Amino acid sequence: MCGRFVVAKTSGQIATIFEADEVIDEVPPSYNVAPTNRVTIVVDRAFEKDLDGSPIGEISRELHSARWGLVPRWSKSPAEGAPLINARIETVLEKPSFKDSVVRRRCLVPASGYYEWVVDAAGNKQPFYVNAGTDGVFGFAGLFEWWADPAKAANDPTRWLLSTTILTKPSAPELAHLHERNPVFLSGDTLDVWLDSSIEGDPELLHAIGLDSDVVAGDALFHKVGAEVGKVSSSGSELIRAI
Repeated sequence: MCGRFVVAKTSGQIATIFEADEVIDEVPPSYNVAPTNRVTIVVDRAFEKDLDGSPIGEISRELHSARWGLVPRWSKSPAEGAPLINARIETVLEKPSFKDSVVRRRCLVPASGYYEWVVDAAGNKQPFYVNAGTDGVFGFAGLFEWWADPAKAANDPTRWLLSTTILTKPSAPELAHLHERNPVFLSGDTLDVWLDSSIEGDPELLHAIGLDSDVVAGDALFHKVGAEVGKVSSSGSELIRAI
């Protein structure tokens, strides 16, 4: 599960870390990213595509701003139903909302870390901050989709909404005591392959990134943080301070 996360880097810093060619949209750092907020996604984009959607010609790695909570292209409205912030890697190819995006609309969602709540026997909730270290950044495996507002003209560029979701998997052993699921972490070995839209997403690709995710998870750090993070209105670096 990933329901709240942190991006403590600027768009410029993220572009440097993930070797992006261009920053299309800038998103400010946030210590309490919540569903439906705007987030940065990293995509490998071609200006031309074949009939099957595969890229033609030069590929550019770009940073875009997307709504966290994927809006399927056939939705009537972004407000329809609960935000699709997570997609289970085990069933993502079976779900109508996600299966087409797996094929060629894959992205990376940068995150300094994310929050998880552990519930004790008495029902008390203790938030933890799972992170990549002071200077580190996780790359969550994500999917994206474009939704067209039917109320706007076809030539109106504002009619298009870019949205994203984060893949999750059964927790790695090192994180299982915090929650039964964790985000799918990309590494240097899987990042380029995941973003490469010339490669069709299939069970084999999902299996590979799932295995590699556990390796990355083994190096994750975590510590207790204050309950203030539970308030969506809360922000600031004090939210990730260890208690």
